[in-house]
Amino acid sequence: MAEKVQAILDRMVPALKDLLDKEVFTESEIKAIVARRRESEYLLCRRSARKSDFLRYIEAEQKLERLRSLRTKKIAARKAVQEREARKLSHDKNIIKPKTGTSIGDASIVQHIHLLYVRAKRKWKDDLSFHLQHAEFAKEKKSYSMLSKIYAEALQIHPRNAGLWIEAASHEYFGYVTGEGDGQEITHGGSIRNARVLLQRGLRVNPNSQELWLQSFSLELHYIQKIRGRKEVLKVVGNDSKSEVTNDDSEQDEEAEEEDELESLVKNAKLPRIIYKNAIKAIPGNVMFRVRFVEQCKLFPETQIIVDEIMESIETDFGNVEEAWISRAKISMDLGTDRENKKGFMVEPEKDDDHKKKRKRDDSAQSHGQAEPLCILDEATDSIRTPKMFLETISITKWFINHILEKEKDDNGLSEETKRQVSDIGMFMKRMITKARSNNIVSPELSVECASILLQLGHPSDAVEYIEQVVNNNAECKASALCWLKYAQVKSEVAQHPTVFCNIIRKALDLLPLNSDGYNLLLSQLFVRLLELSSLERTAAHDEELSLLYDKLLLIDHKIQKKEDTVDEGITLPSLCSAYINYARNKGDESLSRKIYHKIIFGSNYTQLPNKTTEEISGMHTLYQQSIDIEKSDSQQKYETRRRKLISIFDTAVEFFTMNGCDRISNDFLKMKNETLSNLAFSAAK
Repeated sequence: MAEKVQAILDRMVPALKDLLDKEVFTESEIKAIVARRRESEYLLCRRSARKSDFLRYIEAEQKLERLRSLRTKKIAARKAVQEREARKLSHDKNIIKPKTGTSIGDASIVQHIHLLYVRAKRKWKDDLSFHLQHAEFAKEKKSYSMLSKIYAEALQIHPRNAGLWIEAASHEYFGYVTGEGDGQEITHGGSIRNARVLLQRGLRVNPNSQELWLQSFSLELHYIQKIRGRKEVLKVVGNDSKSEVTNDDSEQDEEAEEEDELESLVKNAKLPRIIYKNAIKAIPGNVMFRVRFVEQCKLFPETQIIVDEIMESIETDFGNVEEAWISRAKISMDLGTDRENKKGFMVEPEKDDDHKKKRKRDDSAQSHGQAEPLCILDEATDSIRTPKMFLETISITKWFINHILEKEKDDNGLSEETKRQVSDIGMFMKRMITKARSNNIVSPELSVECASILLQLGHPSDAVEYIEQVVNNNAECKASALCWLKYAQVKSEVAQHPTVFCNIIRKALDLLPLNSDGYNLLLSQLFVRLLELSSLERTAAHDEELSLLYDKLLLIDHKIQKKEDTVDEGITLPSLCSAYINYARNKGDESLSRKIYHKIIFGSNYTQLPNKTTEEISGMHTLYQQSIDIEKSDSQQKYETRRRKLISIFDTAVEFFTMNGCDRISNDFLKMKNETLSNLAFSAAK
């Protein structure tokens, strides 16, 4: 082992001597570098080498390289100043500048780090992290020739890693930039042929890799853009030099042939289309995979006809898939406004059969008075008559309205064209609801959404009729708490009577089992509505019902389910208790207030259960504050009784917030406890 380590150190002597001669490092620093390297080499050469030893060694060498680079720049700057001063003092203006080329020491540390990565990869071939770190280091130090070797070695060992193939192809196609050429950046490499070969090999090994297919498709679009730009530049240069330079006939023929090939490549775009067709053959049953090709096309100009071809294949192969129709409608919304302006870089639109079909369908859509996205959605609901399809249609139509309204953010209001579009979309949504009803397409989620849409469109009576019909006639909706809640909301809004909501919810609670989903939701909504009614007019019947509902809420479940557009934010058990306490205190019933907080804090296991949400913790903070205020304000109780109750409340509060990880709130309650008890004792002493 010693001989091996010494041989490695001996090979470092010329480079270290060069760095010493150039005054980059001092003699003592060179000795320290050698000592550290000797220690690290012994660690690497032991029988059971560790990855951490290699990583520490590499990190130390990288720090040393940064120090060498900084000192080299300082030395170069100092020498430049000295040369300028020497030229000023000297009368000879033809002083020859000394050469400032690189020496063996300048690249030695970088080469040593590369060697360390190679040794590490040799020991742990299956560890991808060493290959990736080595590639990043090569990019940082602009070791581009080494980078190609790194990728080649990594791909031999890890051929199933799609990201490696993409990185290697990207390096081959985009090449690298240097500062050569009078300070101007010059790009080297950049081989489309090598990049294609790499991606084709990757696809041969990983035929089901979506990323490889997409990057291969994107590579060809990149190349077409490059050719198009090059063609424009050649046109400009050709026009400028036409009068000055005349070529031979043979050269002109060659240039004409090249131009024809480039024109064919740019105009027909055969390679991206072939790659797409091969991709959907390899991965045939994935709709979103095809949509991602459209997203790639959006990154490049003049790709609309490719998009049309992709959408045509989606329409043909996925006629019975909801996601396919929705994706087509969304893409149509995004690209519909630019369809007339972007002809594409393939054949002329008039000669393309697919484009003619597309135009024919667009004309048909406009003749029926609706935009192309709505036409697609209309066809979708005719082809797939399921609740999911209608729900998705309504959802994307609402998004379409927002998309239209966002275009006009003007203080002057909406234009007549926008108002007409929004009106047409509203009529379309009402027609979708009518279509769902006539075909008996019902689900709880769809029913709730349709009722909400009818209300928003200004048809409250139709909304009541619709939701009442599905709740009474459809078994699934009859067992859904969401449908009953929407029914109560719509009916009470139309009837303009506060008791209508409560009566419908009471009926739902009688029909639904206690352990059904959404039972707590209805219970809490009824409780909140009764509190509002009792605040206006308190009756004994309301008080009794509130007490029973409160006991039920404490007993059955502490987590009230939240659904979008159905439950107000912040409805938790602590918030309901706080509202109940406020109601009792406003009525002057301190006994009821004490009874309410005592039931949740001391009479249930709610405070013993961990993992509370942020809303629940905030609600419990308010509830504990209310409980403390109730006991502090009751001056009729004896000192010992009040003190004992306050201590119990403070102790449970500290325990609750500590258990839920709220140490700051726990400390606040501890401070409050000491202050409150001190003030109470002081008042009692008076």
